Amino acid sequence: MKFLTNLFDALQTELKHIFLDKSVLLVMFGGVLFYALLYPSPYEKNLSGEQRIAVVDLDNSALSRKLIRMADATPKVAVKMFKPNLAAAQPLLADGIVQGILVIPHQFERNLYLGIPVQLAFAGDASYFLIYGDIVEGLLTTTTTLAVESQILMKIMTGENPALIPGEIMAFNTHTQAVFNSSGGYLNYIVPAVFVLILHQTLLIAAATVTIKDRALRRSLLINPALGLAIFSRFSLFVMFYFILALLYFGFFFKFYGIPHSAEHLELIIFTLLFLSTTTLFAICLGYLLPRPELITIIVLLSSLPLVFTAGFAWPTVNLPNWLDQITLLIPAKPAIQGFLKLNQMGTPLSNLVTEMSYLSGMFFAFLLIVTRLIYVSSKAAASFVNKHPSSN
Repeated sequence: MKFLTNLFDALQTELKHIFLDKSVLLVMFGGVLFYALLYPSPYEKNLSGEQRIAVVDLDNSALSRKLIRMADATPKVAVKMFKPNLAAAQPLLADGIVQGILVIPHQFERNLYLGIPVQLAFAGDASYFLIYGDIVEGLLTTTTTLAVESQILMKIMTGENPALIPGEIMAFNTHTQAVFNSSGGYLNYIVPAVFVLILHQTLLIAAATVTIKDRALRRSLLINPALGLAIFSRFSLFVMFYFILALLYFGFFFKFYGIPHSAEHLELIIFTLLFLSTTTLFAICLGYLLPRPELITIIVLLSSLPLVFTAGFAWPTVNLPNWLDQITLLIPAKPAIQGFLKLNQMGTPLSNLVTEMSYLSGMFFAFLLIVTRLIYVSSKAAASFVNKHPSSN
């Protein structure tokens, strides 16, 4: 009975630490909800739309002009400027005035009708993968269509049967369909991963801040609950609150933004609880390593962008240095992001997330051992201090 009373007191104390601290409340609820509404807003249109290109027509023939009209008619490309040579068009691409360049070579029409291979040059801003892909896809579709039309015309002129021509020139048609990002837009591509990172980073700030301030109170002997019960209560409360926020992210906001998700509910709950438990213990460890609460905010801000580029969704992990890939796997955000994308966006069953589950489980037990050791050392030091200074108690 006494244990339950002490646990209840510890829970009350931890709730006061959370709800009476404006900075913690702002991060936990204000920050999480604010980012959920703010971050997806730049990607509201979802698709990249028509991309502006400049054309360098060195042939100036009827067929080259037809190619330009066909390119402008595609939904992915809009011809905005004409330049006499490539040197005049390159500054437009460098300054962001256009996103791509199409160069039509000299004798383009003549060589095409003679059956001589023609080389068209495409240039695009590869800093934005979807934009670059739209430009290449739009121009490639246009040039392929024009090439087929030209070959059909030449075969008709040589007296071949028109009914047999299409199969001779193009034996099969290619139809591309995105599997996991059906719209081909930014929203489905980036928001699911960033939502996991937001939960991770805000949880680190909130739980570590409470831990650092709790340490200060204990040094001043202004707090009574036993340290073990206090940390257990803190761990349970943060996991509970962030589990609710995670359900809001992966449930309501995914439906609100129309983001596809296909995870089984039970599997998603299990993986979410493992992620939140590991991250909370990590935050408590950081709370014992850092002397001041503002330092955790600085660390989180400095680490957010590197985590985005090493998590595997913005840049392939196979292209990262092996040492960097392995080090960043020791931060819960990275295996969590990779696991959530496979589980919720790609429909991978939980049984196939062996690597991600292993990393998170390993970190969970490692952080648990560290926290247990910290509780033991801190409790022993506090007891020694009280014995030496009985009047302070």
